[in-house]
Amino acid sequence: MSHELVKNIGAPLVLTMPDEERKEVMAAFDTNCRDGTITEFDLPRIKVTPGMAQWLISDVVEGDKTEPAIECVVLYDRKSRTYYQSKDAGKVPPDCSSRDGKTGQGTPGGECAKCPLAKWGSAGEAQACKESRQLLIAHGSSRLPEVLSIPPTSLKAVRQFFVRLVTQGIQYHHCILRFELEKAQNPQGKVYGKAAVKFVRKLSPEEIASAEEMRAFAQGFADRVTEDNE
Repeated sequence: MSHELVKNIGAPLVLTMPDEERKEVMAAFDTNCRDGTITEFDLPRIKVTPGMAQWLISDVVEGDKTEPAIECVVLYDRKSRTYYQSKDAGKVPPDCSSRDGKTGQGTPGGECAKCPLAKWGSAGEAQACKESRQLLIAHGSSRLPEVLSIPPTSLKAVRQFFVRLVTQGIQYHHCILRFELEKAQNPQGKVYGKAAVKFVRKLSPEEIASAEEMRAFAQGFADRVTEDNE
């Protein structure tokens, strides 16, 4: 595992703020968002800019911006699947979806691993039922976890890197990771960004204690984060 990156990079604000302030943020979220569900689009979110090897970062203060790479601490890893029978469905619920990436609810529903719509090639050179991965991360100066959306083309790279962390005995929320985007093209010549993950440094014992607290917080509301259709 590469240790080439600068190792003294600061941890995200949510892990370094005073304990009292962090608890106030968590309490405010629990009170203000107690009723109903929230979608991933209600949280600060980061996704690949279409047609570019750049991350699109939502910022309500400074406006949306793009960056070629981000450093963060992954707090929680959430897999999901969505299937729309129509390519032009608009902002409507999917025909079938899975919050855990294993069991679909809707039509056709059932076990995702056995569903023909989840197979590569079921929609040209892709999956008819889109597999995605949302990482709830601590990033920058945000006081809330942000959603880092990993596209299907980058799922393998992220999965393999997490396995590499296991070989080093490192839990993903105990370190700072750097998510870079490399320029790639599909067979039709369409440009897209493909993620490459790098290890930056392990967190200090104090930072790990805060990360454990924030992981429990993120895990507590992760199941309430529902799929939406932009």
